[in-house]
Amino acid sequence: MDEQELRTLAAFQAETPILSVYLDVDPTKHTAEEYLLSLRHMLDTVRERAMKEDIAAVQRYFEHEYDWSGRGVVVFSGSVAGLWRAIALPIPVASGVTVARRPYLSPLVGLMDAYGHYAVISVDREGATLSLFDLGELMQQEAFEGEEVRKLKRGRGSVAGPGRRGGAPAASRREEEMALRNLREAARFAERFCRLHKPQRLILAGAEPTLSQFRDLLPKDLQERVVGTMTSGRGAGEPEIRERSLDILRQADAAQEEALVSAVFTAAAKGREGVVGLDETLSLAHEGRIRTLVVDRHYHAPGYSCDHCGYLTTQTLVQCPFCGGKFVEIPDAAEAVVTRVIEDGGEIAVVDDNPRLQVAGIGALLRY
Repeated sequence: MDEQELRTLAAFQAETPILSVYLDVDPTKHTAEEYLLSLRHMLDTVRERAMKEDIAAVQRYFEHEYDWSGRGVVVFSGSVAGLWRAIALPIPVASGVTVARRPYLSPLVGLMDAYGHYAVISVDREGATLSLFDLGELMQQEAFEGEEVRKLKRGRGSVAGPGRRGGAPAASRREEEMALRNLREAARFAERFCRLHKPQRLILAGAEPTLSQFRDLLPKDLQERVVGTMTSGRGAGEPEIRERSLDILRQADAAQEEALVSAVFTAAAKGREGVVGLDETLSLAHEGRIRTLVVDRHYHAPGYSCDHCGYLTTQTLVQCPFCGGKFVEIPDAAEAVVTRVIEDGGEIAVVDDNPRLQVAGIGALLRY
């Protein structure tokens, strides 16, 4: 999956339903049989809205074709429209299924924003190792080796007395100068690496004060991409670097989610391009005004949909106020508004464990 393919999927729209499936298959949590059972339960919830050919294709893929490698899978199926794409990921995803006329890309986009194309720079006083990851998979690794910085042994003979030449202070200065020269070269090496590979985020690994010195030597635009640090030597193996860096990125992603939810509540409180709560969110979704929808992952609520124009509401109405059509009850109005926003080209943020959003359930930033 690259940016070009993502843009192609984002532009895809069909007249018939597209089935989007996200399945967590982390082998450290459950067995393949348990994940297949979970998949069947999810597909059962959309059998009345999804094409039976798509449900069959997804089941066939997981039961007979998927090799159960990786920790997450994303599948888009639109048999009538000629769409099929299965993506195995080395990182977990939150399981879910959606039916809409567009592929449900927001979780995948969120994963790519959070974990796509990042670099870990492991640095010490003698060099640096740069590891480029994409969604947790190591793509490239390069190293810079500077001059060896030899520590002068501290002892009685290393202290220069009156009239003596040389001694520890001069040697210590040479060590520091050599280490600083190595760090400058490592920073230039990192700049060239980043200019070539264009990582979106950077993580620095090493010990203080070397990390702070190195960061100050980076160009300002690279300093701004640093999202965290970790105490790990240049000799650390790939599994350790990957897992620790993914933890840092998860924390950074959670902070971004918190900032987004805060922006929604602040905008709603000021009455400026923000809304909180299902009733108002449904109404504005009908007007096509939602730019970014935020919804608690476990939020579900029943509602009603006009059988003619698709207007959504939680109120029991006899007749649609927009077209005069009849209302039919739907089991999950929250999922229906997600589908509406996807079809209107808006963004979706499914949020975990945010106290304010757990109470409100759903909210949005508006286009106008």
